[in-house]
Amino acid sequence: MKIVVIEAFGLHLGYLGCYGNDWVATPNLDRLATEGVVFDWHIVDQPDLHATTPWHERSVGTGRYAPPGRSTPAALPIVPRVVRCESLTTFGEDASRIVSENDTWLWIEGPSLLPPWRFDAELLDAYFDEDDVDEGLSPWTDPPFDLVELNDAEVLQLQNTYAAVVTLFDAQLGGVLDRIGEDVLVCVTARSGLPLGEHGMIGAPRPLLHDELVHVPLLMRLPGRAEAGTRVAALTQHVDLAPTFLGALSRESAASGSQVGMSLWPLIRGQVDALRPFAVSFLRVGEHESWLLRTPTQALHVPIAPDEHVKPQLFLKPEDRWEVNDLFQQQLETAEELTITLRTFVENASA
Repeated sequence: MKIVVIEAFGLHLGYLGCYGNDWVATPNLDRLATEGVVFDWHIVDQPDLHATTPWHERSVGTGRYAPPGRSTPAALPIVPRVVRCESLTTFGEDASRIVSENDTWLWIEGPSLLPPWRFDAELLDAYFDEDDVDEGLSPWTDPPFDLVELNDAEVLQLQNTYAAVVTLFDAQLGGVLDRIGEDVLVCVTARSGLPLGEHGMIGAPRPLLHDELVHVPLLMRLPGRAEAGTRVAALTQHVDLAPTFLGALSRESAASGSQVGMSLWPLIRGQVDALRPFAVSFLRVGEHESWLLRTPTQALHVPIAPDEHVKPQLFLKPEDRWEVNDLFQQQLETAEELTITLRTFVENASA
């Protein structure tokens, strides 16, 4: 078996048709979802908007969780060829040339969907009509990566511009998919999502691990389109990808214990309903750090390094998809239990 992984930077799950969006054009991603397996609750354990951490130091490169500042020894018996293709406008051409080579396991880091955005006006016209222009709305191609307070017009400008970005990525991806044979396992996912003002930020100037940053797409088209149309409604993480791909290559990781990833094949084949009771995520920005514990029914956000602007928060899932109703004070006992679980997990991961 051969494997090709495409891992975009800054791909917001809420803009994809196969995850429920009904106004952004993503025909190639939707086709891939139809032909493959869709993971509905994939949580990035190590979100990295700007790809500052090398592949071999990430959880995807070790099969182990990697909290900030903690050592994570490599444990994979085989590693992919890792190639960076960040340019969105040339991604289709660049990646098509790369996947034509004879790799058993190829990991493409990119493209980047982060601003500033540069692309043809014709694509923008699809999301900004004459009425928008008459109302003073225009594409916002260079929004600040910072804390923001957006008015309704700015939100619309930002959303519509990013919609064009996603459609461009989808078009570029389509050309790449057409070059990959039916005997190849194709995985499309994201290194992170992209906050677009949902919690007062564009990008991640503060370590807020809300859904728009950590909940990302995970699509797999298996050789021969096996298991096509399957949707997996269980928590999965990036740390699970290495054991999954090693399993496809008939190799096993030497890592063991509760702090390592788990193969997704039992979920794909319908042998189990879940792999884990919770998912975790970690992010450090400057001197500030936050942790997330995500269960099927709750999301607990815990600030670790001091930050007067970031408080512990608790949200109900999946009802509160974009996390707007903080119930931390109303459910202190539950929050305390989840905090203990999270801190214990991190201590074990650091051991």
